[in-house]
Amino acid sequence: MNYVCKKVENCFAAARTYEYELPVTGKELLAFLEGWEIRENHRFRRPVFSARRGILEVKGILAAHVVKINYPADDWEREKEKMETWLRQLEPGQESG
Repeated sequence: MNYVCKKVENCFAAARTYEYELPVTGKELLAFLEGWEIRENHRFRRPVFSARRGILEVKGILAAHVVKINYPADDWEREKEKMETWLRQLEPGQESG
C-alpha cells in the first residue's frame, strides 16, 4: 500500500515518532496486525486504538487514515525500514485471517 510519512516532534528526547497517512482507516489497518496486542478505546468522541508488538507501537483514530508509529531508540532506523517495507507489501482488501 502507498503511504505518506513525516517525522512528528514530541517532548521526549529519544523519541522517534513518525506519522503515516494511509489509504485505509485505523480500523482497517487493525485487520493486518495479526499477533499484535491491540487495544481500542470507544469512550472518546473519536474512538482510538493502540497496537503493540514488542517495543514497537502504532496509534491512531479508528476512523482516520493517519497513524503514528513510535520506534525504539535503539536501532530505530532498521525498525522503521522493516515497518515501511511491510506497509508497502500490504494490499488493501487482503486482510489476514
